[in-house]
Order: sequence, then structure tokens, then C-alpha cells
Amino acid sequence: MDICRNILIVIFLFSFTFSYSQSIDAIKKKNEKTEKEIAYLNKLLENARKDKSSTIQKVSIINQKIDKGKEMIQSLTNEVNYLDGQIKKNESVKSALESDKQRMLEFYSKMVYETWKKRNESDKLIYIFSSSSFAQAYARYKYFEQVQDYSKRQIQLIEQTNDSLTAINRELSKLIILKSETQSKITFQNNQLIRQQNEANTYIADLKKKEKELLRKLNIEIKNRERFKKELEKLIAAQAKKSGSKNSTYKLTPEEKLISDDFAKNRGKLPWPVEQGFVSEKFGVNVHPVFKQVKLNNAGITITTSRNADVRAVFKGVVTEIMFIPGDNNVVIVRHGNYLTVYSNLVEIFIKKGDTVNVKQKIGKLAVSSGNNSTLNFQVWRDKDNLDPQLWLTPW
Repeated sequence: MDICRNILIVIFLFSFTFSYSQSIDAIKKKNEKTEKEIAYLNKLLENARKDKSSTIQKVSIINQKIDKGKEMIQSLTNEVNYLDGQIKKNESVKSALESDKQRMLEFYSKMVYETWKKRNESDKLIYIFSSSSFAQAYARYKYFEQVQDYSKRQIQLIEQTNDSLTAINRELSKLIILKSETQSKITFQNNQLIRQQNEANTYIADLKKKEKELLRKLNIEIKNRERFKKELEKLIAAQAKKSGSKNSTYKLTPEEKLISDDFAKNRGKLPWPVEQGFVSEKFGVNVHPVFKQVKLNNAGITITTSRNADVRAVFKGVVTEIMFIPGDNNVVIVRHGNYLTVYSNLVEIFIKKGDTVNVKQKIGKLAVSSGNNSTLNFQVWRDKDNLDPQLWLTPW
């Protein structure tokens, strides 16, 4: 029974180390990814602060930092809970080992005492030779031999238990240190969240002082968005008609059909149109981050990224239109069969109408927006249907 228990302890230690390593690795990878995202947001915010006035972009970046900070805290909390579970398991095994060790020591001490009482070798010989038969003499001899062997095994078991206890204590110490370090990280992140929220509140208060002027600009932006969407719908209808279609669906050539099918198969796998950034405004109706009474309808997603960042095609296709839209600067439209991707707010264009572009090919450079960074409005259409671009891009 003691041998079986020690084997189980060894198995537990091995499986614990393996599963613990796997779990911690997964948590660390997630935390490293979030830390990189927060570091990038810090760069964007540092750049935005160069614009001395309070801007919506600063509030947007800080709000994103707060969301990422909360993600980090949740991940770290999960790590603490996991460590707590492992600590309890180790303490349970440690308690069982200590109990076994105590029982074995007590038994061994009794056995040593009994052996000590029979320590005279002549007594053993007299006991063996006083047997009534050879079989009984042999049995008595084997008895002394077995007692000696059992004594050795008990010593080995006690030593193995000591080794197991040492290993368990070492793992416990490691876990307790890790738990303490993780709790310190949680405290740091909580303090960061408080500071970030206070900074955002300061910018919001300043922006509300300019509410009248900012609301006027927002109304212009809302009208520009509506106008742009109507322009796109007209353009899509005109291209469908030009393709020879008798309805609003673009008539595909065999080659375009292949591209269209490929595009559809890559839903959720398309690369992002910029190398780094975050979605500062989602698809559909969004409540304004400062003026809650204002709702903005986004035909795509708005990505905040580095100043003058390069824009790249998300899939192979043909440039069907390049145009200038007030409030959106230059707009590039790329056709992928009966799908269209739209890239707005470009200040430089690297391609021309009719060009075939490949996935991740640079098509232009973004203008600098208010807040000293750049924003890209990215849209996806399937014929006349306006789609949520975030569902088409690979998770960032």
C-alpha cells in the first residue's frame, strides 16, 4: 500500500508539473499579447498628447487601454485562482505524506525495538535449532530474513516519502511566490485603471465645455457619412449595371467567380488593412463616447493606428474606383468578385484604377486626424449588402 501511494505521488508530481506548465504558458502568452497591445496604445496616447487640446481620439485610446487593462486583470485573477487550486492540491498531498511518514516511523521504531530485544545472535540460533522439525526450523530462519528485508524496505519508503515531501514543499514555495507576484500585478493594474479613468474624465470635461462647437462638427460628420454611403450605393449599382446584370447583383466572369468564392471562404481569416491599431468605432450604430445623446452609424469599422500608417489590401482584387470624398480624403475601392472592400482617409495613393492588387499589398498612406494619429474607415460590401468588416478579419 505504501509503495502504491508513493508511485501515485510521483505520478501526481509529474502530471502537476506538466499541466501546470501548460496552463501557465497559455496564461502568459495571453498576458504577453495584452501587454504588447497596451504598449502600442501607450505610444498612440503619447503621440496624441502632443496635440495639446482635448480630443475624442485621446478619450477613445484611453477607453481602449481601460478595456485591455480589465482583460489583463481578469486573466491575472484567473491565474491566481488556478494557483490557489494547485496550492490546495499540494497541501492535501503534503498532509497525506506527513501522515504516512509519521505512521511508518512509529511502526519502524517498534520494529527496531523488537529487534533490539532479540539482538543476541545465539538466541536466534537457539530459537531456530529448537524447532521440532526441519520445516519449522526453515520457517523460523525465513522469518528472521523477512524481518530484516522488511526493515530495509521501511527505510527506503521513509526516504522516498522524504524526497516526495521535499518536492512538494519546493512546488508549494514556487506557487506561493507566483501567487504573490500575480497579486501585485493585479494591484498595479487596478491603480493604472484609476489613473486612466481620471485622465479620460479630465478630457471629457474639457470637451463638454466645447459641446456646442463639437456637436456642430458631429452633425456635419453624420451628414458626410450618409452622403458617402449613398455615393457608394450608387457606384455599386452602376458597376452592377455595367457588368451586364439586370438586377443589383454584379454579373461575374468565371475568373471573378473564383475570386469571389475564395474571398467568401476566408471569412474571419483576412489580414487587417493596417499592421497595428484598434477598432475605435464598431460597425453599425455607436453611441458617442462623450456626447451620449449622439448616435453615429458606421458603414464599416474605424481603426485608430499610427500616424501616416500604410494601408494594405486585405485580399487580391482589382481597383475599381479611386475618389475624393470631403471628410474622408481619398477613398480606394477594390473589387473581389461580387465583394468590395473600401479604404477611406488616404492622403497618398500607391496604385491606380484598374490595377490588380495582391493580399497585403500597400495601396496608400493615411492622413493624420485630429489627435495626431491616423484613422482608417474600412468597409466590406457584398453587392448592395453592407457587411460587418470585423467578422471578416482575423481576430487580432
